[in-house]
Amino acid sequence: MSNKANQSDLDKAWEHYKKIRDALTGLYEIVDLNLEKDNIFYQCAIDNLENLKDTIIDLMKKDYNPAEIKIKLRELEFSMKRKLFFEEKQK
Repeated sequence: MSNKANQSDLDKAWEHYKKIRDALTGLYEIVDLNLEKDNIFYQCAIDNLENLKDTIIDLMKKDYNPAEIKIKLRELEFSMKRKLFFEEKQK
């Protein structure tokens, strides 16, 4: 039974990986379509995408406390939603 649970966890991890990969690829394509390669904003966006990718990989390599990671990711989620959906409307 443990082998089945491990395989299920592995399958879920693989699905999360594919979602992250697709999101990063989509963001890159948006930047690539909308900005000239010699534009400073293009390079800044690419640098940020690369940093995000590297950070995700580093996070997955280390053995952090899963509960602590969940809390921090939840804080990030709420912060981003607030900025994207609420702060713009107030301006």
